[in-house]
Amino acid sequence: MTISRSRPRGQLPLGARDDGFADTRPSQNNLQDTDRPVHDWYRFVLSYPPHLVREYLAEFGADERSTVLDPFCGTGTTPVECKKLGIPSIGIEALPLSAFAARAKLDWSADPDELRAAADDAARRAAALAAGPPRSLPAEQMRLLPDRAISPLPLHQTLCLRDAISEAPERLRAHLQLALAKNLPTRIGNLRFGPEIGLGQIRENADVIADWRGAVERIAADLEQVRPNQTPARVIRGDARNAAGLLEPGSIDAVITSPPYPNEKDYTRTVRLESVILGFAESRAAIRETKQSLVRSNSRSVYKTDDEAAWLAPHPNILALAGEIEQRRIALNKTSGFERQYHRVTKLYFAGMAQHLANLRPALRPNAHLAYVVGDQASYFQVLIRTGQLLSEIAEHLGYQVIRRDLFRTRQATATKTQINEEVLMIKWGGGGGGGTMAADIYAQIIVWIFRRYREDHDTSVTFRRTAITEAANALGLQVPSNVGDVVYTFRSRRQLPMEIVSSAPEGKEWVLRTVGSSEYEFALVNQGVFTPNRSLMDILIPDGTPALVDLYRQSDEQALLAIIRYNRLVDIFTKLSCFSIQSHLRTTLDEVGQVEIDELYIGIDRGGTHYVLPVEVKAATDLLGLAQIENMFALCEQKFPVPIPRPLGAQFVDENCIAMFEFARNPIDDEIRIASEQRYRLVPADELPPDTLSRYRQAAE
Repeated sequence: MTISRSRPRGQLPLGARDDGFADTRPSQNNLQDTDRPVHDWYRFVLSYPPHLVREYLAEFGADERSTVLDPFCGTGTTPVECKKLGIPSIGIEALPLSAFAARAKLDWSADPDELRAAADDAARRAAALAAGPPRSLPAEQMRLLPDRAISPLPLHQTLCLRDAISEAPERLRAHLQLALAKNLPTRIGNLRFGPEIGLGQIRENADVIADWRGAVERIAADLEQVRPNQTPARVIRGDARNAAGLLEPGSIDAVITSPPYPNEKDYTRTVRLESVILGFAESRAAIRETKQSLVRSNSRSVYKTDDEAAWLAPHPNILALAGEIEQRRIALNKTSGFERQYHRVTKLYFAGMAQHLANLRPALRPNAHLAYVVGDQASYFQVLIRTGQLLSEIAEHLGYQVIRRDLFRTRQATATKTQINEEVLMIKWGGGGGGGTMAADIYAQIIVWIFRRYREDHDTSVTFRRTAITEAANALGLQVPSNVGDVVYTFRSRRQLPMEIVSSAPEGKEWVLRTVGSSEYEFALVNQGVFTPNRSLMDILIPDGTPALVDLYRQSDEQALLAIIRYNRLVDIFTKLSCFSIQSHLRTTLDEVGQVEIDELYIGIDRGGTHYVLPVEVKAATDLLGLAQIENMFALCEQKFPVPIPRPLGAQFVDENCIAMFEFARNPIDDEIRIASEQRYRLVPADELPPDTLSRYRQAAE
């Protein structure tokens, strides 16, 4: 498959249509929109419009030789659009009713007139049955439904229609059942859909058969617009976290999908009425089984046996976010069982997505492109969850290349009424020779081999020389990296150590990788190996002094952060010193350390004339601020600048306009390096600085 780059980077063109994103299900008016896609007969969760799929299929250059995957396919938006374009596709869906709906929507073999005739026959049988004794569901199944989800008379008529449909020809039955499922929640039942399922208008009676006949007619009209084709399109009922077990190795060229977001939407409850009546959820055990096959995204789907620890060990930002949610719960004195699970849901969600992305890799072909429609969330005590940003960190750790995040649309948070983003996370699986292993994955195999080879049982430190990297590559049958030193640099500065190494650390300890001499390195156990921004700190608003020309061309990397810090004098503000940059990217050699590089070096002076040396290590939002780098800054100060007082600093993007600043110091009790102080600075245009904020800052200063 050839990947094209036809669309410029930036916001995806969406046209005038919003497609009802504020609701979990489209209204009837939305379904009659002029952009209503062919075969949009039923959507349980409206995640993205069809034209979005078409945009990315075009960008990826997908054609009849490609295979496109939607691992969270819902009711089949991506596979349907692929089939319309003659592109083979596969969907994976855990919800039985959604998988059924997707399969029905992909079946274009039914003759429209034959479908109408079958519907007329079923309508007559249903009317005859409805004249008989009242029908209801067994007591166990009634208890599965939301309270008052459907009134007795509409339920009786629905069950009569369901049984009449069961006698229709098998080749047409799914389309007829799908039309009934479409009408059940809001035209027959009493449900409404906003941020969560709830009760709407209570209908003591409904024209069940006539309304269903209208839904069948819309399906027949859609079938007249398409022609049966032989494009392969199938939907697998399964757990997206175990994608490797459901797909052929090296079979997928592209992925376009929208996974669940971390919020309080129980997707099994959203489709409960239809699932129970149509026989897809006949017991609590069946519902539990379905929930356990879903990525955990709400507190109603958390189980004691769920284990997220192994997947999140390399991601301290996610652990810190979950900790912030739990701290907020305690501060607000929220004690319900569901609220107590919010922090755990957050961890389980990202652990599930990490498992999905890890297990998907064997199924991907070299240079496969992936698009994930994801949304930021603030459902848990209004703590903002940057879903796209955190998933990009996970993807990068797993060896994917993060291409970009397209702004898809903004939406209003239910609780705060603030605008939060939905994005399309674009990543790439690099592939290549030797089974499609990326360079980053080769590095991981090499570093794990070295750790195993040189570590004795219970060692708290493991030393090795640079030659071990070549030794490891040869032993593993891998090509020796062209830049051997980059293997160590990657795990010192850019990525967490592989899971096998991380998980071998005893409780309360972390492995770090440091240089200990010329071409000599060491794995060492420490109390804290990575420092991350404290998300519970308030933002301090700073008028943005970045020149417009610099802002126009800056990127979200360390070069941009260095420029922003310099132009906004954040080192001066943070340290309360007058500071002067004397060198960027200082590279030097230190005794017992070897070669080090410092992102920027400042000299400062206070009002008493005392001098300070301030090395600064900067990180993009997805990079890691590691202990080894901070140790190098202390060593630089001690060996090269013995007179000024050392004050090593760290800086990291929290988002594109917010920077976390750290100062590090040695704890006088145990000599461990700790964060001595931290602040978050948010850059805002000067004319948007709220006057009341300035008043509060003045009061605090006074």
